[in-house]
Amino acid sequence: MGEHKPALRSLRRRIFDILERDLPGDHIADAVHYILIAVVLLSVGGAVLATVPSLQLRDKWWFHWGEFAALIIFTVEYGVRLWVAPEHPLRKRLKPLVARARYAVTAPALIDLAAILPWFVALISEFDVHALLVLRLLRFLKLARYSSGFNALYLAVRRERYALLSCLIILWTGVLMAATAMYLIERNVQPDKFGSIPEAMWWAITTLTTVGYGDVVPVTNLGRVVGAITMVSGLMMLALPIAIIASSFSEVISKHNFVVTFSMISRLPPFSDLEAPVLGDILPLLNSRSFDRGHHVVRQGETAAHLFVVLQGRLEMEGEEGTRSLGPGDVFGLLPGHTKASLLPVRAVIKTKILAIEENELHMLALRHPAVMGRLAAAARDRDPDQTV
Repeated sequence: MGEHKPALRSLRRRIFDILERDLPGDHIADAVHYILIAVVLLSVGGAVLATVPSLQLRDKWWFHWGEFAALIIFTVEYGVRLWVAPEHPLRKRLKPLVARARYAVTAPALIDLAAILPWFVALISEFDVHALLVLRLLRFLKLARYSSGFNALYLAVRRERYALLSCLIILWTGVLMAATAMYLIERNVQPDKFGSIPEAMWWAITTLTTVGYGDVVPVTNLGRVVGAITMVSGLMMLALPIAIIASSFSEVISKHNFVVTFSMISRLPPFSDLEAPVLGDILPLLNSRSFDRGHHVVRQGETAAHLFVVLQGRLEMEGEEGTRSLGPGDVFGLLPGHTKASLLPVRAVIKTKILAIEENELHMLALRHPAVMGRLAAAARDRDPDQTV
């Protein structure tokens, strides 16, 4: 039995890599990735078209077989993801059962469960089958796992969560003030619509959000003045969170040419065997960049302003002693406490992905995790003592 455990662990790790699609040039992972996306789109499209009576898709045998095949695929995917959950860097130090339990309550796992649950509920219950099957549309949320755009939007909202919370507080303050003013002005004229502050809040919400259903409107002159002020205020209040999210989203997109995952960085020597909280603290500091073949990462005489870690691909560093090769896990660039100077030119030999840490974030990393900073410094000096400045 002991001889089979390493093989089983290796298989589990391989399947995890395929599902997470973290290894470069893994054609099997790419194929699985696009097949799952296609199945999601076909399943959701079928669920939408099935509600059109004239198509009568529910009477087609191939439609039922297609839905059954999608159900099998999603069920197998859910089961396999549960099985490989202990391979995730954040859960690799936990017992397998605990790791799977923690994965099962994450948002992606709950979405996967919602994608298959309607069918099983319909088989064992007397609920309206058609109403349950419409819940198949929840499968569309599975695309969030495969889309870097969803991840970038999540990072943007997470980064600005405190500013967005402040905007929400300001919005509700405006709702309360507008509802109170309209209650004082219109309560005697329209007691059925503005007879209390909670009733007036419906008008305030629809007006501040610029929806304006028109089912409740002020009729007095003073009430119309308050309404006009509320409408203009609503435009400004809605512009704030939109601008915050748009600015943050643009910054995330510009900094991250590709999505960096825990699995990616945990494979690199400077970050291997780190505790999950440390990995989680480091990940936001890493700005990902892609370079095509022949493009320069660092040009001749360029001043050091970042520390670079090669994620995948191959680079060449041109020095006085000749050309040196850099591969995954190699480190070069600026380190805290060193004087800025010119770097040696570095260019991509093949399509390469690197992680860049800015100067201010390097100081933050050195303060929070000096041991990790020491690993990076040692890796940089071992690779090329003259290159790290």
